Amino acid sequence: VLLSCRSQLQEAEAENSQLQLRLKELSEDYRCRLAQYLRDLAAYMDSKALGPIRGSADGTAMKSIVDSMLQGIRASYRAREDQLAKAARGYQKRMKTLVKKHENLLIAYGLQREQIRASGSSTMDCGPAELHFSITDPELLTNTVRELQRLREQKAKLELQLQEVQQVLICLSSLRLLTEKGWAELRKQLQEFTHNTQEVLEQERSQLLARALVAEERVSELQEYIEQHLAR
Repeated sequence: VLLSCRSQLQEAEAENSQLQLRLKELSEDYRCRLAQYLRDLAAYMDSKALGPIRGSADGTAMKSIVDSMLQGIRASYRAREDQLAKAARGYQKRMKTLVKKHENLLIAYGLQREQIRASGSSTMDCGPAELHFSITDPELLTNTVRELQRLREQKAKLELQLQEVQQVLICLSSLRLLTEKGWAELRKQLQEFTHNTQEVLEQERSQLLARALVAEERVSELQEYIEQHLAR
């Protein structure tokens, strides 16, 4: 809805530009008509100058032609001015309505963002700040809207600072987790090293015991052999 209102605002601005262009075209048309009237007047005067001299009735007729011509021009300009003034009033009324609706939508949008933040949901995107959708045309900004604009700018700055603080806290928490994971990994490696070393030592001990038993048996055999031979 907010984007639709912005689109309507752009359409109204485009319509205003078209009306201004139409006004320029009509002004050129009226100038051409006025030039044609003057040419007709010059032709009329030339024809009067070339013709026979006439009485004051001709002067009265000439005055009537000129007055009629000027009245037509004034009436055309007046009608066009009334039409443009009516269009301008309608345009301003539409702009005021759209600005008011736009502000209500921004307020509702801001409340929705605050509700999302208050819910504590970190996975849901709150969307850009209200300042991103604010009207920037100074002709459409009232004193109230300007004050709201200033407050939105301050709010946007505070939100940026809050995000920076949250990023720092996340980094510290990640660092703490990494430190804890590092110590856990180190303890795990020490335990594995101790276990592996103990297994190796046990294997060597078993081998040494076996060799000792074999050596003792051989010593016993040698002693028995020596005693027998010495007895002989």
